[in-house]
Amino acid sequence: MTASTDLPGLDSELDALIRSLHRTAPNRVFSAHYNGARLWVKTVAAPRLRSSVLLQTAIATVFGLPMLQPARNRGGAQGLADEAAALRELGAAGFPVPPVIACTPDWLVLGDAGEALESKLNSLRDRAPDDCWRLIAAAGDLLSKLHAAGLWHGGAQIRNFSWRNDAAGLLDFEDHDLPGMALAEKQARDLLLFVYSLTRYDRDAANPRLPAVAAHLIGAATPDVRACIHRLRRRMAWLLALARWLAPHAGRDVRQAAAADAALAGALKD
Repeated sequence: MTASTDLPGLDSELDALIRSLHRTAPNRVFSAHYNGARLWVKTVAAPRLRSSVLLQTAIATVFGLPMLQPARNRGGAQGLADEAAALRELGAAGFPVPPVIACTPDWLVLGDAGEALESKLNSLRDRAPDDCWRLIAAAGDLLSKLHAAGLWHGGAQIRNFSWRNDAAGLLDFEDHDLPGMALAEKQARDLLLFVYSLTRYDRDAANPRLPAVAAHLIGAATPDVRACIHRLRRRMAWLLALARWLAPHAGRDVRQAAAADAALAGALKD
């Protein structure tokens, strides 16, 4: 790694603490307590495998759907800098994101943003489903506000939201850079990822909750975003039909894709 103690924004004491914690941290994201505050530290990530990037790019090209292209995550020090820039932009626009404490070639240091929303949802899913879906609705409202401001997330799965002071927040902008996409395509991608990530919480077949969430999101979207989702469903119609046919006997990914498409299809008809 490149030395970072002489870079502005990260004092030598905090840098030494982070280096010490990093030696035993099991993951590339870990917490640190400093001056009475909890911080979060992201270490550099390796660039994505070229083969997976090429495959996703090929699929997007075959279907003529830029929104299916992979995000550009350059990894290393540049990847940290890209995410820091996205966080600063959204924070300056008034959105609840972790404050950037420092960004060096070694780490991105962030202020605390509360509890991961996914953890709260997992604890509420079976014992308090109404509360679970109240929190999901709050995250959906935040995503709609982000889009209304002409912005986007890039990785809007529910795991990339937080919960603090009874309000949703936004996390993890490693997939924010989406070259080759119009704003509507970026926002449509957000909605697709968000709805897909919620399917595992919609367990009551007699009282499904996901259709109402999808309808609210689609209703708040711009006509251009809705057109992007229409286009995706039209061009991938045969593949989506196959997913619906296979869903009763297939794995979780196929079942979730079929459930998400059904919710979006119903919302687009309203």
